[in-house]
Amino acid sequence: MIENVMGKCCSALACVVGLLASPAAWAQDPAPPPVDPGAAAAPADPPAPAPPVEPTATAGDAATGGQAAPATPAPGTTEPVGEPPPAPSQIPSWFRFDADNLGLQVWAGASHQLGPISLSSDIYLTTLGTAEFDIGPAFTFGPVTLNPMVGFAFNFVTQQPAALVAPQLFTYIDAKPVYFESWILGSFSSMFDETVQNYLYSRDFLLFYPTEDFGIGPHLELSVDLNEIVRATDDPTTAGVNEEDIDNTGLSSLQIGGVIGLNYGTGNKLLLYLGYETQKESQLNDKIAGRFTFIHNF
Repeated sequence: MIENVMGKCCSALACVVGLLASPAAWAQDPAPPPVDPGAAAAPADPPAPAPPVEPTATAGDAATGGQAAPATPAPGTTEPVGEPPPAPSQIPSWFRFDADNLGLQVWAGASHQLGPISLSSDIYLTTLGTAEFDIGPAFTFGPVTLNPMVGFAFNFVTQQPAALVAPQLFTYIDAKPVYFESWILGSFSSMFDETVQNYLYSRDFLLFYPTEDFGIGPHLELSVDLNEIVRATDDPTTAGVNEEDIDNTGLSSLQIGGVIGLNYGTGNKLLLYLGYETQKESQLNDKIAGRFTFIHNF
């Protein structure tokens, strides 16, 4: 009987130990793998984007998602504040002055594109009261530009027409390091005043540029009288010159010399000419001839 009691006690003790050990065993089991192996490695969803900011007059680029906010009109106007000014007209133009034995001479000119034609014009002023307007087409062939022109001069001191300046031909060749420029023109004044000489004039020079901003070369300038005139003996333009030596027609001036060209800042150029006058009738004081020229291109 004692054995039966002991057997029952052992059985009961075994049940209690089994109950206590089962939770510990469960706790040692590994967790089951996820259903989708990639789901565990996938990052969390990004946060939802913030709602766009409503545009305001001062919000700027952030208010419109990278675009500038529309400008508001200025008080009393219909033009928006900050509107950029219209682009200036692209018309090539230039300003020039010469100082030589004729005094100070001033030019201003421009070139207008009319379809396939480039139309050049200029205004020429002297300190003697003469103003001249020239106009003509310009033709460009690579480095060569040919510009035939006609002009009319008026003297605002005498209030009379001064000259018909035609024909004219200006030639420019810009083939660096060489630059060539030639002027050929006729001036006819006797139709307005019989005491004024008609003449053919030419100015030609060649520049060689050993550096970008410095050029040097020969210069030739001449004037041919085309009609006979009678000048008063007290004419100040012939002071100091023997009247018997003056030729009323033919070559009246021939200057031979040299010229220096200098780039003088953005769009600026200086020309310094020094020469020798070979004709006595044009040697008013001495045989030296020269000219200072300043040109600005816009």
